[in-house]
Amino acid sequence: MADHFTHDIIISGAGLVGLSLAAACAQAGLTVALIEQQPRVPFDADAEHFSPRVSAINLASQRMLSNLGVWQHLPAERLSAYDAMHVWDGLGQGQIDFDAHAIQQPQLGHIIENPALIEALWRRIDELDSIDLCLPDRISTWHQDDAGVKVETEIGRVLVAQSLVASEGKHSPLRQEADIASWQWPYHHTAIVTTVRHELAHQRCAQQVFLPTGPLAFLPLRNAASPEHHSSIVWSVKSEQVAELLALSSEDFARALAQAFEQRLGRVEQVSERTSFPLSAQQAKTYFNQRVVILGDSAHSIHPLAGLGANLGFLDAATLAETWQRARQQGMDLGQSFVLRRFQRQRQGHNLAVGGAMEGLKRLFDSQSALPVLLRNSGLRMLNASALAKRPLILGALGQIGPELPELCR
Repeated sequence: MADHFTHDIIISGAGLVGLSLAAACAQAGLTVALIEQQPRVPFDADAEHFSPRVSAINLASQRMLSNLGVWQHLPAERLSAYDAMHVWDGLGQGQIDFDAHAIQQPQLGHIIENPALIEALWRRIDELDSIDLCLPDRISTWHQDDAGVKVETEIGRVLVAQSLVASEGKHSPLRQEADIASWQWPYHHTAIVTTVRHELAHQRCAQQVFLPTGPLAFLPLRNAASPEHHSSIVWSVKSEQVAELLALSSEDFARALAQAFEQRLGRVEQVSERTSFPLSAQQAKTYFNQRVVILGDSAHSIHPLAGLGANLGFLDAATLAETWQRARQQGMDLGQSFVLRRFQRQRQGHNLAVGGAMEGLKRLFDSQSALPVLLRNSGLRMLNASALAKRPLILGALGQIGPELPELCR
């Protein structure tokens, strides 16, 4: 098999993480076959409506996308920078504020529609000659041995490489076929996502309230006609409440939303189409099995309350590409366990730590008993009063504290 390699790497899945990994590997001098079952869908940057699925891109991810030549392809009118965050407890007076100026940064991050990010990544992929696109297509059969991985696709492509990557999302078929086990637990909550227009300006501030039913976030969006009066909504509620909320008319839903948010942005004047998805978490027990390696949501998924999911996936992609680049420079087999273990060692602990922190935060705010409510509100007020204590939290959210950052993210 080793004498007949068609590519260095095969990637299954062309979402945010799969596309960024393909671009990073190609930029590092590797040849890539990218398999995606869905056809490419163009993004209309001039559309008046927003996509309900967005990502909060932190500084580390922004630097990676810039170093990959992707950021330059993002339409400026769809970049929604935010330079402040305001979080409070819906059952008390506890609150905490974060400000970019406190850490000498122009902003804390950007809210960007996922389809806009996907389009920018595709435009960069188009510029890279060492990426072989297989789409729409999917893996039909695959086999790995000591020499490499052989993949046959549904349309008849035969691909042979040193390693095969699963970047297929939370329910990755390839992860299951490769016998990579994971811990999984449901939250029994569902996230409702939509875009709204509100009466008062968001002033480039991301806001989140922890309600007894779950967190509700207003993520600031930029619109040419009214730059600070649109937000992307992520409303986490108990799963048994979802059908009732989705069945409401737009007017009734807008009133319920504004009331839940304590009218902090005035009336909710307009609501776009609502969608929902169940919330759950998972952590893979290992990130590879022989020559198959997993990353992004295929390896880990966390509660969206801090908006860190996409950023963890981008860090996975940058780290794996850098690991392979160094292995190639040393003349090593990219699919060797020793090489893939390097990647796992750099990313698994960090992803577990972030996932654990999100789980702890969720459980802390789930409790409605008097003592936990009192303690967390007191803790929030104390933390908010200390700029020194808040600084590492802000830097952590920006991806500036944690494991050593790969070169692409610096």
